[in-house]
Amino acid sequence: MNNKVILSLLTLLFLMGGFCVYKTINIPTMKYVRSADLIYGFDGMKEAHLQQQKTSDDMKSRLDTLQLDFQRTVNQYNSDYPKLSKQERVEREKLLSLQQDNLRNYSQKIQENIKEQDEKLTQGVLNQVNAFVEEYSKKKGYDIVLGTTSSGNILYATDHMDITEEVTQALNEQYKVTPATSNDNGKKQE
Repeated sequence: MNNKVILSLLTLLFLMGGFCVYKTINIPTMKYVRSADLIYGFDGMKEAHLQQQKTSDDMKSRLDTLQLDFQRTVNQYNSDYPKLSKQERVEREKLLSLQQDNLRNYSQKIQENIKEQDEKLTQGVLNQVNAFVEEYSKKKGYDIVLGTTSSGNILYATDHMDITEEVTQALNEQYKVTPATSNDNGKKQE
């Protein structure tokens, strides 16, 4: 036999063997989502933000009312000042100081409460999204679904590996069918 024919046969056998090995190795199906786009494209997150904004606005409104009350009290004190005895001034100043401290403490508590509620709502939504992505990935047969962040944990991937839009759409479709809030564990509450 000719060397060229032998070389061609060996090359063909090598390629066929490589293809057979390739087919027997289980190569994981890998996809990724743009995490921020998924989270902020999710209707449940939008609803949670609206709910949080309303709660925050209500709390700030109460604080504004208390601040106005304090300002009125200060204005009244300033107006009454010339008529007050030294003892009355001291007593009213103590009351003003106490009212100001209470206002400051209440303001701090409101800020802490807003932050805590925001974290709780956000964590509930994240738990819900993570649970959905896990189930969705299993149904689609994806072995690995990575999430990108602005920090750049995925520097490059081809567009066909990006499933952000399809996951966001499926997540929102499910949310429309069964909208619910999430508790701390991400479990839906009906």
